[in-house]
Amino acid sequence: MAGGEFTLVRSLPRTPWRGRRPPVRLLVRALLDGDRTEAVNVCDRFLARTGRRVAVFADLLHPAQYELGDIWYRGMIGEEQELQAAALVGWLVDRLPATPTASVPAGWRCMLCLAPGDRHELGARMFALALEDDGWKVELADLEDLEDLAAAAERARPRLAAISAGHLPSAVPLARSVAAVRELGLPVLVGGAVFNRSADLWRRVGADGWGADARVGTVLARRLGRA
Repeated sequence: MAGGEFTLVRSLPRTPWRGRRPPVRLLVRALLDGDRTEAVNVCDRFLARTGRRVAVFADLLHPAQYELGDIWYRGMIGEEQELQAAALVGWLVDRLPATPTASVPAGWRCMLCLAPGDRHELGARMFALALEDDGWKVELADLEDLEDLAAAAERARPRLAAISAGHLPSAVPLARSVAAVRELGLPVLVGGAVFNRSADLWRRVGADGWGADARVGTVLARRLGRA
């Protein structure tokens, strides 16, 4: 790492958070340092202010992930440090307490799956927890092939099918699978990094909605479930 790049990373704030905006950079600094105590402190204080776990996901952890990825892409940190920071984000997600609101009727079920072979599961995990806070029962489907999606949906008969993808070599197989699920009368919601990078991709695969983060996804799930 060059000296100038090191200076840029070290310029992230260490001062206590007192503002109204989410303390994303304060959290990123703690993640880069591997400082669990400070990372927990930042998340817990933000949760105390917002009262909702989904707010921590959407306003703090998701933007921190994006900034970490950008710092890594610009060569300011190495892959090992980026992976360690990402692992700490996953640990933070798992330790956050539930903040249930039960906004949907009892018994609503969502079948959630990752694109086969996709290792980017953290966003899907945050979305599943946000759905559970909202009152959904989430069923995780382990697919070996996208062609299995419709059969899994037909067996589960959820109110909603949701697909998360961080990487998608081709949109064609997913579009075929989404069409097959919709023929069953089930709405399909998509999300994940690959859709965030291409804002019109969700329309091209024929989905009913695109959740850019856990909060947006939860709101759309609620709407699609009521449609």
